[in-house]
Amino acid sequence: MTFYKLNSFVLFYFCITSQLTIQHINGAKNYIKVFPKVGENITLNCGNIISKHADILWKMNHKELPGRAKVLKNGDLFISTVDISDSGIYICDLGTANNYVGHAPLAEIELKAISLPGPLLGVKVIPYTVLLFIRWEAVKNEGESPVANVTIRVKEINNSSDNWLIFQTDITSLQKEIYHLQPNTLYTVEMWASNIVGNGEKKVINTQTLSEMSEDELEKHLLEGIDKFDTRAWMFAVVVIMSTFSIFGIALCYLLIKDPRIQKRLEDGEDVERIELIPNITLNPGYCET
Repeated sequence: MTFYKLNSFVLFYFCITSQLTIQHINGAKNYIKVFPKVGENITLNCGNIISKHADILWKMNHKELPGRAKVLKNGDLFISTVDISDSGIYICDLGTANNYVGHAPLAEIELKAISLPGPLLGVKVIPYTVLLFIRWEAVKNEGESPVANVTIRVKEINNSSDNWLIFQTDITSLQKEIYHLQPNTLYTVEMWASNIVGNGEKKVINTQTLSEMSEDELEKHLLEGIDKFDTRAWMFAVVVIMSTFSIFGIALCYLLIKDPRIQKRLEDGEDVERIELIPNITLNPGYCET
C-alpha cells in the first residue's frame, strides 16, 4: 500500500514538472501589435512571467536590433526615442530554446512607429479683393496614423498683433474660401495636416489681395480695346441671328396652316355656327333677312 502511494506521488510529481518544463521551453503563442509615436520611449514585454529572470534573447525578423534597444534585468526590451526605422517584428525567447524544432517563442511583437504627417502638396492661393481662394491636393492616409484634419491660419503681414484667422477643414475637403479680408493688403497663409501624433510640417505662402477699382478705372477696364473692335463682325452676327429667327417663324406658320388638326377644328367651328343658325330661322322667319 505504501509502495502504491509512493508510485502515485512520483507519477503526479513527474506530470506536474513535465508540464512546467514544456511551458518553460515552448512558451505560449503571444502575438501583439504596438504603435508608439516617433520620439517616445517604449518597453516591449516578453510576456511569460516564468522566464522573467531566465536567459532572455531578443531578435528581429530580417533586421538587427536598434542600437538604442536594451534588454532589462526582467527580460523586457527597452527602446529609447523610437524612430520609423525601428518598425518590425520583435521576437522574445529563451536563449537556450533556439534549437528546438517547432518551438514557439515566448512573444512576438509587431512594432509600427507612427509619425507626423508630411507637408501639404499642390497648395495654391488665389487672391481676390476681399477673399482668398485656397486649394490643395488630396491627403494620403497611410499606415496607422491617418490624417485627422487640415488647419489654415491667415494673418496680415503688417499687423503687429497676433490675431490669426484659424480654420479647420476635413481631409475630404480640398478647398477653402477665406472671406472678410481687406483689399490691397499683404497676408501670410499657413497650412498643415494633423494626426494623433501632432501637427505636420507647415506650408507658408505670402499673398496680396487685389485693390478696389474706382469708377474711372472700372470704365477704363470695360472699354479696354473698344478702339480695335470691328463693327462689321457685330453686324454680321446680328444679321445671321435675325435671319435664323425669320426662317423659324415662317416655318412655324406654315406648319400651323398645314396641320390637319387645325383644319378640323376650323371645320367643326363652321358646323356649330350652322346648327345655331337653323333654330333662329325657324323661330324668326325674318332672321335671314336681317
